[in-house]
Amino acid sequence: MRMEGWKYYNHAMIPAVPPHEAPDMRPIENGNIWKRGGGTPLFARWTTDWDCGTETNWWYVIKDEAFDIDALKSKRRYEINKGNKNFQVRRIKPSEYPEEMFMIATAAYETYPSAYRPNITHESFIDEVIKRDGLYVTYGVFSNSDGQLYGYACLREGNGYIDFTELKVVPDMEKLAINAALVNRILNDYSEFISAEGYICDGSRNINHETHFQDYLEKYFGFRKAYCRLHIQYNPKIKWLIKLLFPLRKALAAFDGIGIFHSINSVLKMEEICCSNFRANRSI
Repeated sequence: MRMEGWKYYNHAMIPAVPPHEAPDMRPIENGNIWKRGGGTPLFARWTTDWDCGTETNWWYVIKDEAFDIDALKSKRRYEINKGNKNFQVRRIKPSEYPEEMFMIATAAYETYPSAYRPNITHESFIDEVIKRDGLYVTYGVFSNSDGQLYGYACLREGNGYIDFTELKVVPDMEKLAINAALVNRILNDYSEFISAEGYICDGSRNINHETHFQDYLEKYFGFRKAYCRLHIQYNPKIKWLIKLLFPLRKALAAFDGIGIFHSINSVLKMEEICCSNFRANRSI
C-alpha cells in the first residue's frame, strides 16, 4: 500500500513533505499508517512548530541566507580555497559513474562504527545509482591531480527547499578540503534560490550516527538550526515494549556498541525528547 504523504525509512514512517509543511495526519488517526505493504513500520515520526524561534531539543539544519565567503574568518576562507585548488566540482549523471560511486560509498562506510555501518552490496548499490538520473541533482568531486572522482552529493529539489539527501567522500581526501569544495560549489549554484526565500536542508538532528558534519556546515558555511518539536506515534504492536524499556534506557546505553541495542537506544532517545516536549508544554 502506498501511503500518500508518508514514506517508509529505517522501520519508520516519516513525512514525504518538506519539514516546513504539516503532514497529513489522517493515516495516523485512522490507523492506516501501519498497513503499509512490504514491511511493518514500528513507529511514525513527525514535527510541528517549524522554525519556532525558541530553542528546543529537536531541529533541522538549514541554509536560508546566501553564502558569502568574504564574510568568513581567514582560516575558513583558506580551507575553502584549498578545496577549490585541489578539486573540481561539477554536476554529473550518476549512471555514468556507478562503480566510482560504489567505491566512494564503501570507503566512507568503513569509517562508521559497526553498530550502524550499512551493509551494502555491489549489485543493489549499482542498481540504485542508475535510477538516480533525473530524480536527484548530483555533484561529483574530481581531483585536479589525477582526474578521479573522490566524492559526490545528491540533492532533491522540492517546493521552496532542497533536501541534502547524501554526501559521501573518500575519507583520505578530507585533509585536502574535499568537503569544503563540494559544499561551496553547491551553495554558489543555489545562491539565487536561497535569496528568493528558499533553503537547503541537511536533515534533522542526528541521534543515530556519530557525525560532526552538521556542526561543520554551521561553522564554515553559515547553516543554522531551525528548531521545532518532535512527535512519535508507535505501532500498537510495540507500544507496550517501549513502555517496558523506557525506564531501562540508561542501562541499555551501556550496550550501544551492539547493533540491535543501538537501534533501540535511538528510539528511546527520541521518546525521551518527546517526553521533555510534553513536560515543557505543561509548564507553559
